Amino acid sequence: MNKTIDGDATVNADINVDINADINATANADINVDVAVIGCGTTGLALTRLLELEGLRVAVIDRGRMPMARPRATHVDDETMRAFQTLGLEHLEKDFSSIGTYRHYDSEWRVVMRMDMNRGRTEQGWQSDYMFHQPDFEAVLRGHAHNYAKADTYFGWEATTLEDAGDSVLLTLREIATAQHRRISASFVVGCDGANSNVRESMGCTQTDHQATHRSLIIDITPFVVKDELTARDAFIQGGIRNPLTFTPIAAPRLRLEVMLRPDDDSAAFERTEKAYELLSPWFSPHEYRLLRCDVYEWRSLTANPWRTGRLLLAGDAAHTMPPHLGQGMCSGIRDATNLAWKLGRVLRGDSPTDLLDTYETERHPHVDAYTTLSAHLANKIEAMVTSQDDPPVSHTETLRPRLGPGIRDDATELAGTLSAQPRTTSGQLLDDVVGYRFAVVGDPAVLSGITARTTALLRSLGVHVLDEFSGEVRDWVTGLGAAAVIIRPDRYLFGVAGDSAELDALAAKLQAMLLPSAVPVS
Repeated sequence: MNKTIDGDATVNADINVDINADINATANADINVDVAVIGCGTTGLALTRLLELEGLRVAVIDRGRMPMARPRATHVDDETMRAFQTLGLEHLEKDFSSIGTYRHYDSEWRVVMRMDMNRGRTEQGWQSDYMFHQPDFEAVLRGHAHNYAKADTYFGWEATTLEDAGDSVLLTLREIATAQHRRISASFVVGCDGANSNVRESMGCTQTDHQATHRSLIIDITPFVVKDELTARDAFIQGGIRNPLTFTPIAAPRLRLEVMLRPDDDSAAFERTEKAYELLSPWFSPHEYRLLRCDVYEWRSLTANPWRTGRLLLAGDAAHTMPPHLGQGMCSGIRDATNLAWKLGRVLRGDSPTDLLDTYETERHPHVDAYTTLSAHLANKIEAMVTSQDDPPVSHTETLRPRLGPGIRDDATELAGTLSAQPRTTSGQLLDDVVGYRFAVVGDPAVLSGITARTTALLRSLGVHVLDEFSGEVRDWVTGLGAAAVIIRPDRYLFGVAGDSAELDALAAKLQAMLLPSAVPVS
């Protein structure tokens, strides 16, 4: 089977699964790892890097010997940039590009809506939105994986079988160029193998269809000349026409044009080079740019169920896909990785029971559904766009920040499960750089000094970083929540808030009870 997609990297081969195999995985394996990550798109590589921060032994498997040269994802929001910071990718920001006003036009090129897509530096510590070049992201993280002493990289390899060995999964890998084989025993396997995921198929998952499947011709170019009408970082959509048109300045100097196809449009006809020349002709002559890409991609809007079956899990496009109109497909996969990695770390170190992994889907599924539902609505709305007024004002839409679903959070407050801010400390450091990828307590020194010795020992045993300062941006953020102290999860979502020392004692006890269900709650 040869499946080609355009989201996360995929393993393009059938994976045969023997769920009844009675084998000694360790004896039959060439190597033994904690986690095998199948697929090295943005989600798989981000997960691999975070598993490195957890100190786990990892196998990284992808059909591509090299990162894909063309970008698929192009947009990074402030929360995702915060994840890039944790991944050690903040140095790439200097090469990212901004985006300006996003205009929606009707069939007569009259403005229907205008949205400001550049809100400046947000409470996340980064600019609200960027356009980035995905191949650079993948190159850096592939390099990190290669350098990681506890990682075995299989670039140019595919997984051909997964065998349930009870306490592990035995994978058979094949190198595409040489037909060599390897056997790997993994405690867990995470399928980050894209929208046509073979791992998902092997798990027997069903999929919820959000009814927003569309085909689009994607044309990427590097212009050789400057065009006044396209020199800004503004983007637009023209709807209400047979083939709605989207223009986006992606990572400079590249530009992207997307054309939505109707059901009766012939993909092959649209993929001809002459069609790209025709569609770009209002702005460019064919000799004025390099054509980087001209192919039709089918946008899907599907969510898998379940995301975990025993020792097999899904992340990124393998678990959920959505249309591109919010720019949240890749961002959602990165959120999967930041949610899952610390939980795998705790389970594999024996710090938490395996059931902790069930909270990955209960938390992430409703969160990503908020983006999927809205992006599906926007995709379906484009075809029928009509003029509402002659000169609409620029709108400033509120950023969508869904709350995590039920899981590791204190349900006594609505703030639990919401995204934390990232203030700067008085030394000028961003909060995440100080606390690292782990739980953190931030609070008023008077509250922190009033907790019991048992709570202090509990926090230490859980590896919680207790921030030793409370002033400036840090204090303003916590008090702005109406709290005196907060507990932040490794994925930067709030576990809960406390108003005094006694409440912080109780909050820490709840955290212990959720991470260690057999623990005796602190009285």
